[in-house]
Amino acid sequence: MIGQTQKPIDEILEYLEGKEKVVLVGCGGCATVFHTGGETEVKEMAEKLSETGKQVLAAIAPPFGEFTYYVPWSKSRLSRYRKEIEESDAILMLSRGDGLQVVRELILEEEFEITKPIYPATNPIGHMGGGPTLFKEKCQQCGECELGKFAGICPLTQCAKGLLNGPCGGYKNGKCEVDPERDCAWVKIYERLEALGILEKIAEIAKPKDWSKMTRPRQIEVAPLEMK
Repeated sequence: MIGQTQKPIDEILEYLEGKEKVVLVGCGGCATVFHTGGETEVKEMAEKLSETGKQVLAAIAPPFGEFTYYVPWSKSRLSRYRKEIEESDAILMLSRGDGLQVVRELILEEEFEITKPIYPATNPIGHMGGGPTLFKEKCQQCGECELGKFAGICPLTQCAKGLLNGPCGGYKNGKCEVDPERDCAWVKIYERLEALGILEKIAEIAKPKDWSKMTRPRQIEVAPLEMK
């Protein structure tokens, strides 16, 4: 999931300067897990904005498991608040950036034919795994997963230099020269290959990464899910 933090209220108020009537939209996915846009955070943001004199016309908080960036769910939920959206001066998204852009383009502008200023209330910081409280970046969504070559450890994210052939000459006592508190990814790869009994693979030279598969914007087309 995408790790994120909530923007400072001063930055949010800068976006909303001159905008008196506001609609808030949260997300039941990452924003709920990271406490940036779940039901609690949407309610708290509504209270903060009200205290500054803003009129919150709607505070839309999808339940956990309902993702704002998934058009069918978002369209269904936002349709119930179309009147409030039309009357608003701006929309504040307590979701990550893809949720904001899906709501703006595919729901408000294409589906509802409504053009409104729409602003972010969160700062996404990377694709992370872990939990329930500590999350770490595990994947940069490179378009061509290399984990099968490196014993399930991604050097692109776990190595500070992103080396596909390592370690570099700067590691010391199993730690990274960039951050002495951080385990060297290539030492971890070595140890895991050894544990798996395939240490000879450490000598295989990896080909240069095909970064063309990260050319943006990327897209994928799939069969639609059946909504229950």
